[in-house]
Amino acid sequence: MKVDLVMWTKNGEKFLSSVLNRIDSVIPYECVNQKILVDDHSSDRTVEIARDFNWTVYENPSTGISAGANEALRHVESLFFISFEQDLLLAKDWWSKIPVYLETPNVAVASGVRFIDKPVGLRKLEQYTAKESRGRGEVFILHKSRQAAPYRFGKTLDNTAYKTRIIRTLGGFPQLRRIAGVDVILSYKIFDAGFQWIVDYDVHSTHLRHGLRNELHHEEWHGFTLPEIYRKIKREMGKTPPTTKRNILFHFVFSPATGLRIALTMNEPSIVYIYPLVRLYVIKGLLKGG
Repeated sequence: MKVDLVMWTKNGEKFLSSVLNRIDSVIPYECVNQKILVDDHSSDRTVEIARDFNWTVYENPSTGISAGANEALRHVESLFFISFEQDLLLAKDWWSKIPVYLETPNVAVASGVRFIDKPVGLRKLEQYTAKESRGRGEVFILHKSRQAAPYRFGKTLDNTAYKTRIIRTLGGFPQLRRIAGVDVILSYKIFDAGFQWIVDYDVHSTHLRHGLRNELHHEEWHGFTLPEIYRKIKREMGKTPPTTKRNILFHFVFSPATGLRIALTMNEPSIVYIYPLVRLYVIKGLLKGG
């Protein structure tokens, strides 16, 4: 299989050398057609580092993930391509396990899962979520729940293989004003078109992060973007969003009890306070986002 590699970046110099070095060690050189990086006007050494690793660098014609991803897609030549994000340390077994899913005719996209490196409590919370999502995914198939099946943990753009023709037929990567949620909308479009996005929960990449404070602000930002994502799912695609504001509020109210239960299940005491904090920051973002 010959593939193009794509990445979109912005001020990613802290982790980029490690990320690109891991990609080179995991994906065989002879299987790579192009390495395409679209940079979002970085002010650090991101572009220089990328060129040192022989990536061809293009400038983001606008700003944000949607624009960067579509600019990268515009330069793809191969039948298959793989997208990465600038802070993703690829699993060492990724190449041997993920691209083979694309050999199945109705599979358009395949990815593994990734867990943050720190803090430990949040990583274990993600591992718990992945375990639960894996189980629910089997239930979705059993009950043929078309509303919930596209939206599962692990459907991200940072360790993901695609069939180029299908993504282009679907109009490329979804355009979102608030940047986040491209993966969510894309998963719905793929599902609605009759294709599958396979998530292999046994392939674990590492999300290189900055600590709990940074992650809480990221959750707030995620909450801020949810209204636009849900409006797009409901109005433009005619689908039922995966949850509602009332549901999110419900999870927040009961988050202390839920956090305690997960902490006991995962044998990680810090989840007792981390889980309620995560739900709180999602609510804060949601209120700001309208």
